[in-house]
Amino acid sequence: MSGRNAFGTLTSTGTVAHDLKVAQVHKRTRAWEKSNPARRYLIPIDVRDDVAALAEALMENVDPVAGVLFDYAETCHTRGTLKFKPRLDPKGRKHTLAWEEADTEPIQLPTRRPRKTKPADTLLSRSLKGQTAAYRLGAERHEKLKTIAEAYNLRLADVLGAFFRHSLDAYQAGKLKIRREPVVMQMQVKGWSG
Repeated sequence: MSGRNAFGTLTSTGTVAHDLKVAQVHKRTRAWEKSNPARRYLIPIDVRDDVAALAEALMENVDPVAGVLFDYAETCHTRGTLKFKPRLDPKGRKHTLAWEEADTEPIQLPTRRPRKTKPADTLLSRSLKGQTAAYRLGAERHEKLKTIAEAYNLRLADVLGAFFRHSLDAYQAGKLKIRREPVVMQMQVKGWSG
């Protein structure tokens, strides 16, 4: 009798291992990560933490949750239910200096006060470490974000932070429901036997 015996007697075909399919080694190209890079935004820390907490509660990665929050807020903005009221930031004043020739009396320069040295821990608090968050929103969402930010002359992070805060508030108020939708995977023929 040809073939293999379930009780361990080997036949002429060899061992059971000869009949097993060998796993193929696939080289990871990271094509999706290259086409959808994570972009870093300087959004408020409490908003970043709330997005991460929602993702944890939904047992999801942060990027899909950020995408849903962005889509909801962008739809609200398009409808006109989310409006931005930009105002000038007095700390963000920018100007240029110009010069002109003059024939005036000499001016005494003021003496400079010695600077106080700050402890090392306060210097770290001024860095951006821990204050930024990276999201893979995709190129299309990022372009929409840029368009909206340019229309209001705002920073990308300000718009994204406002979008996230609006969506998180809507979620907490029960106006936004996030649900899982099944993704239909298409089957392919990998091989056959005859």
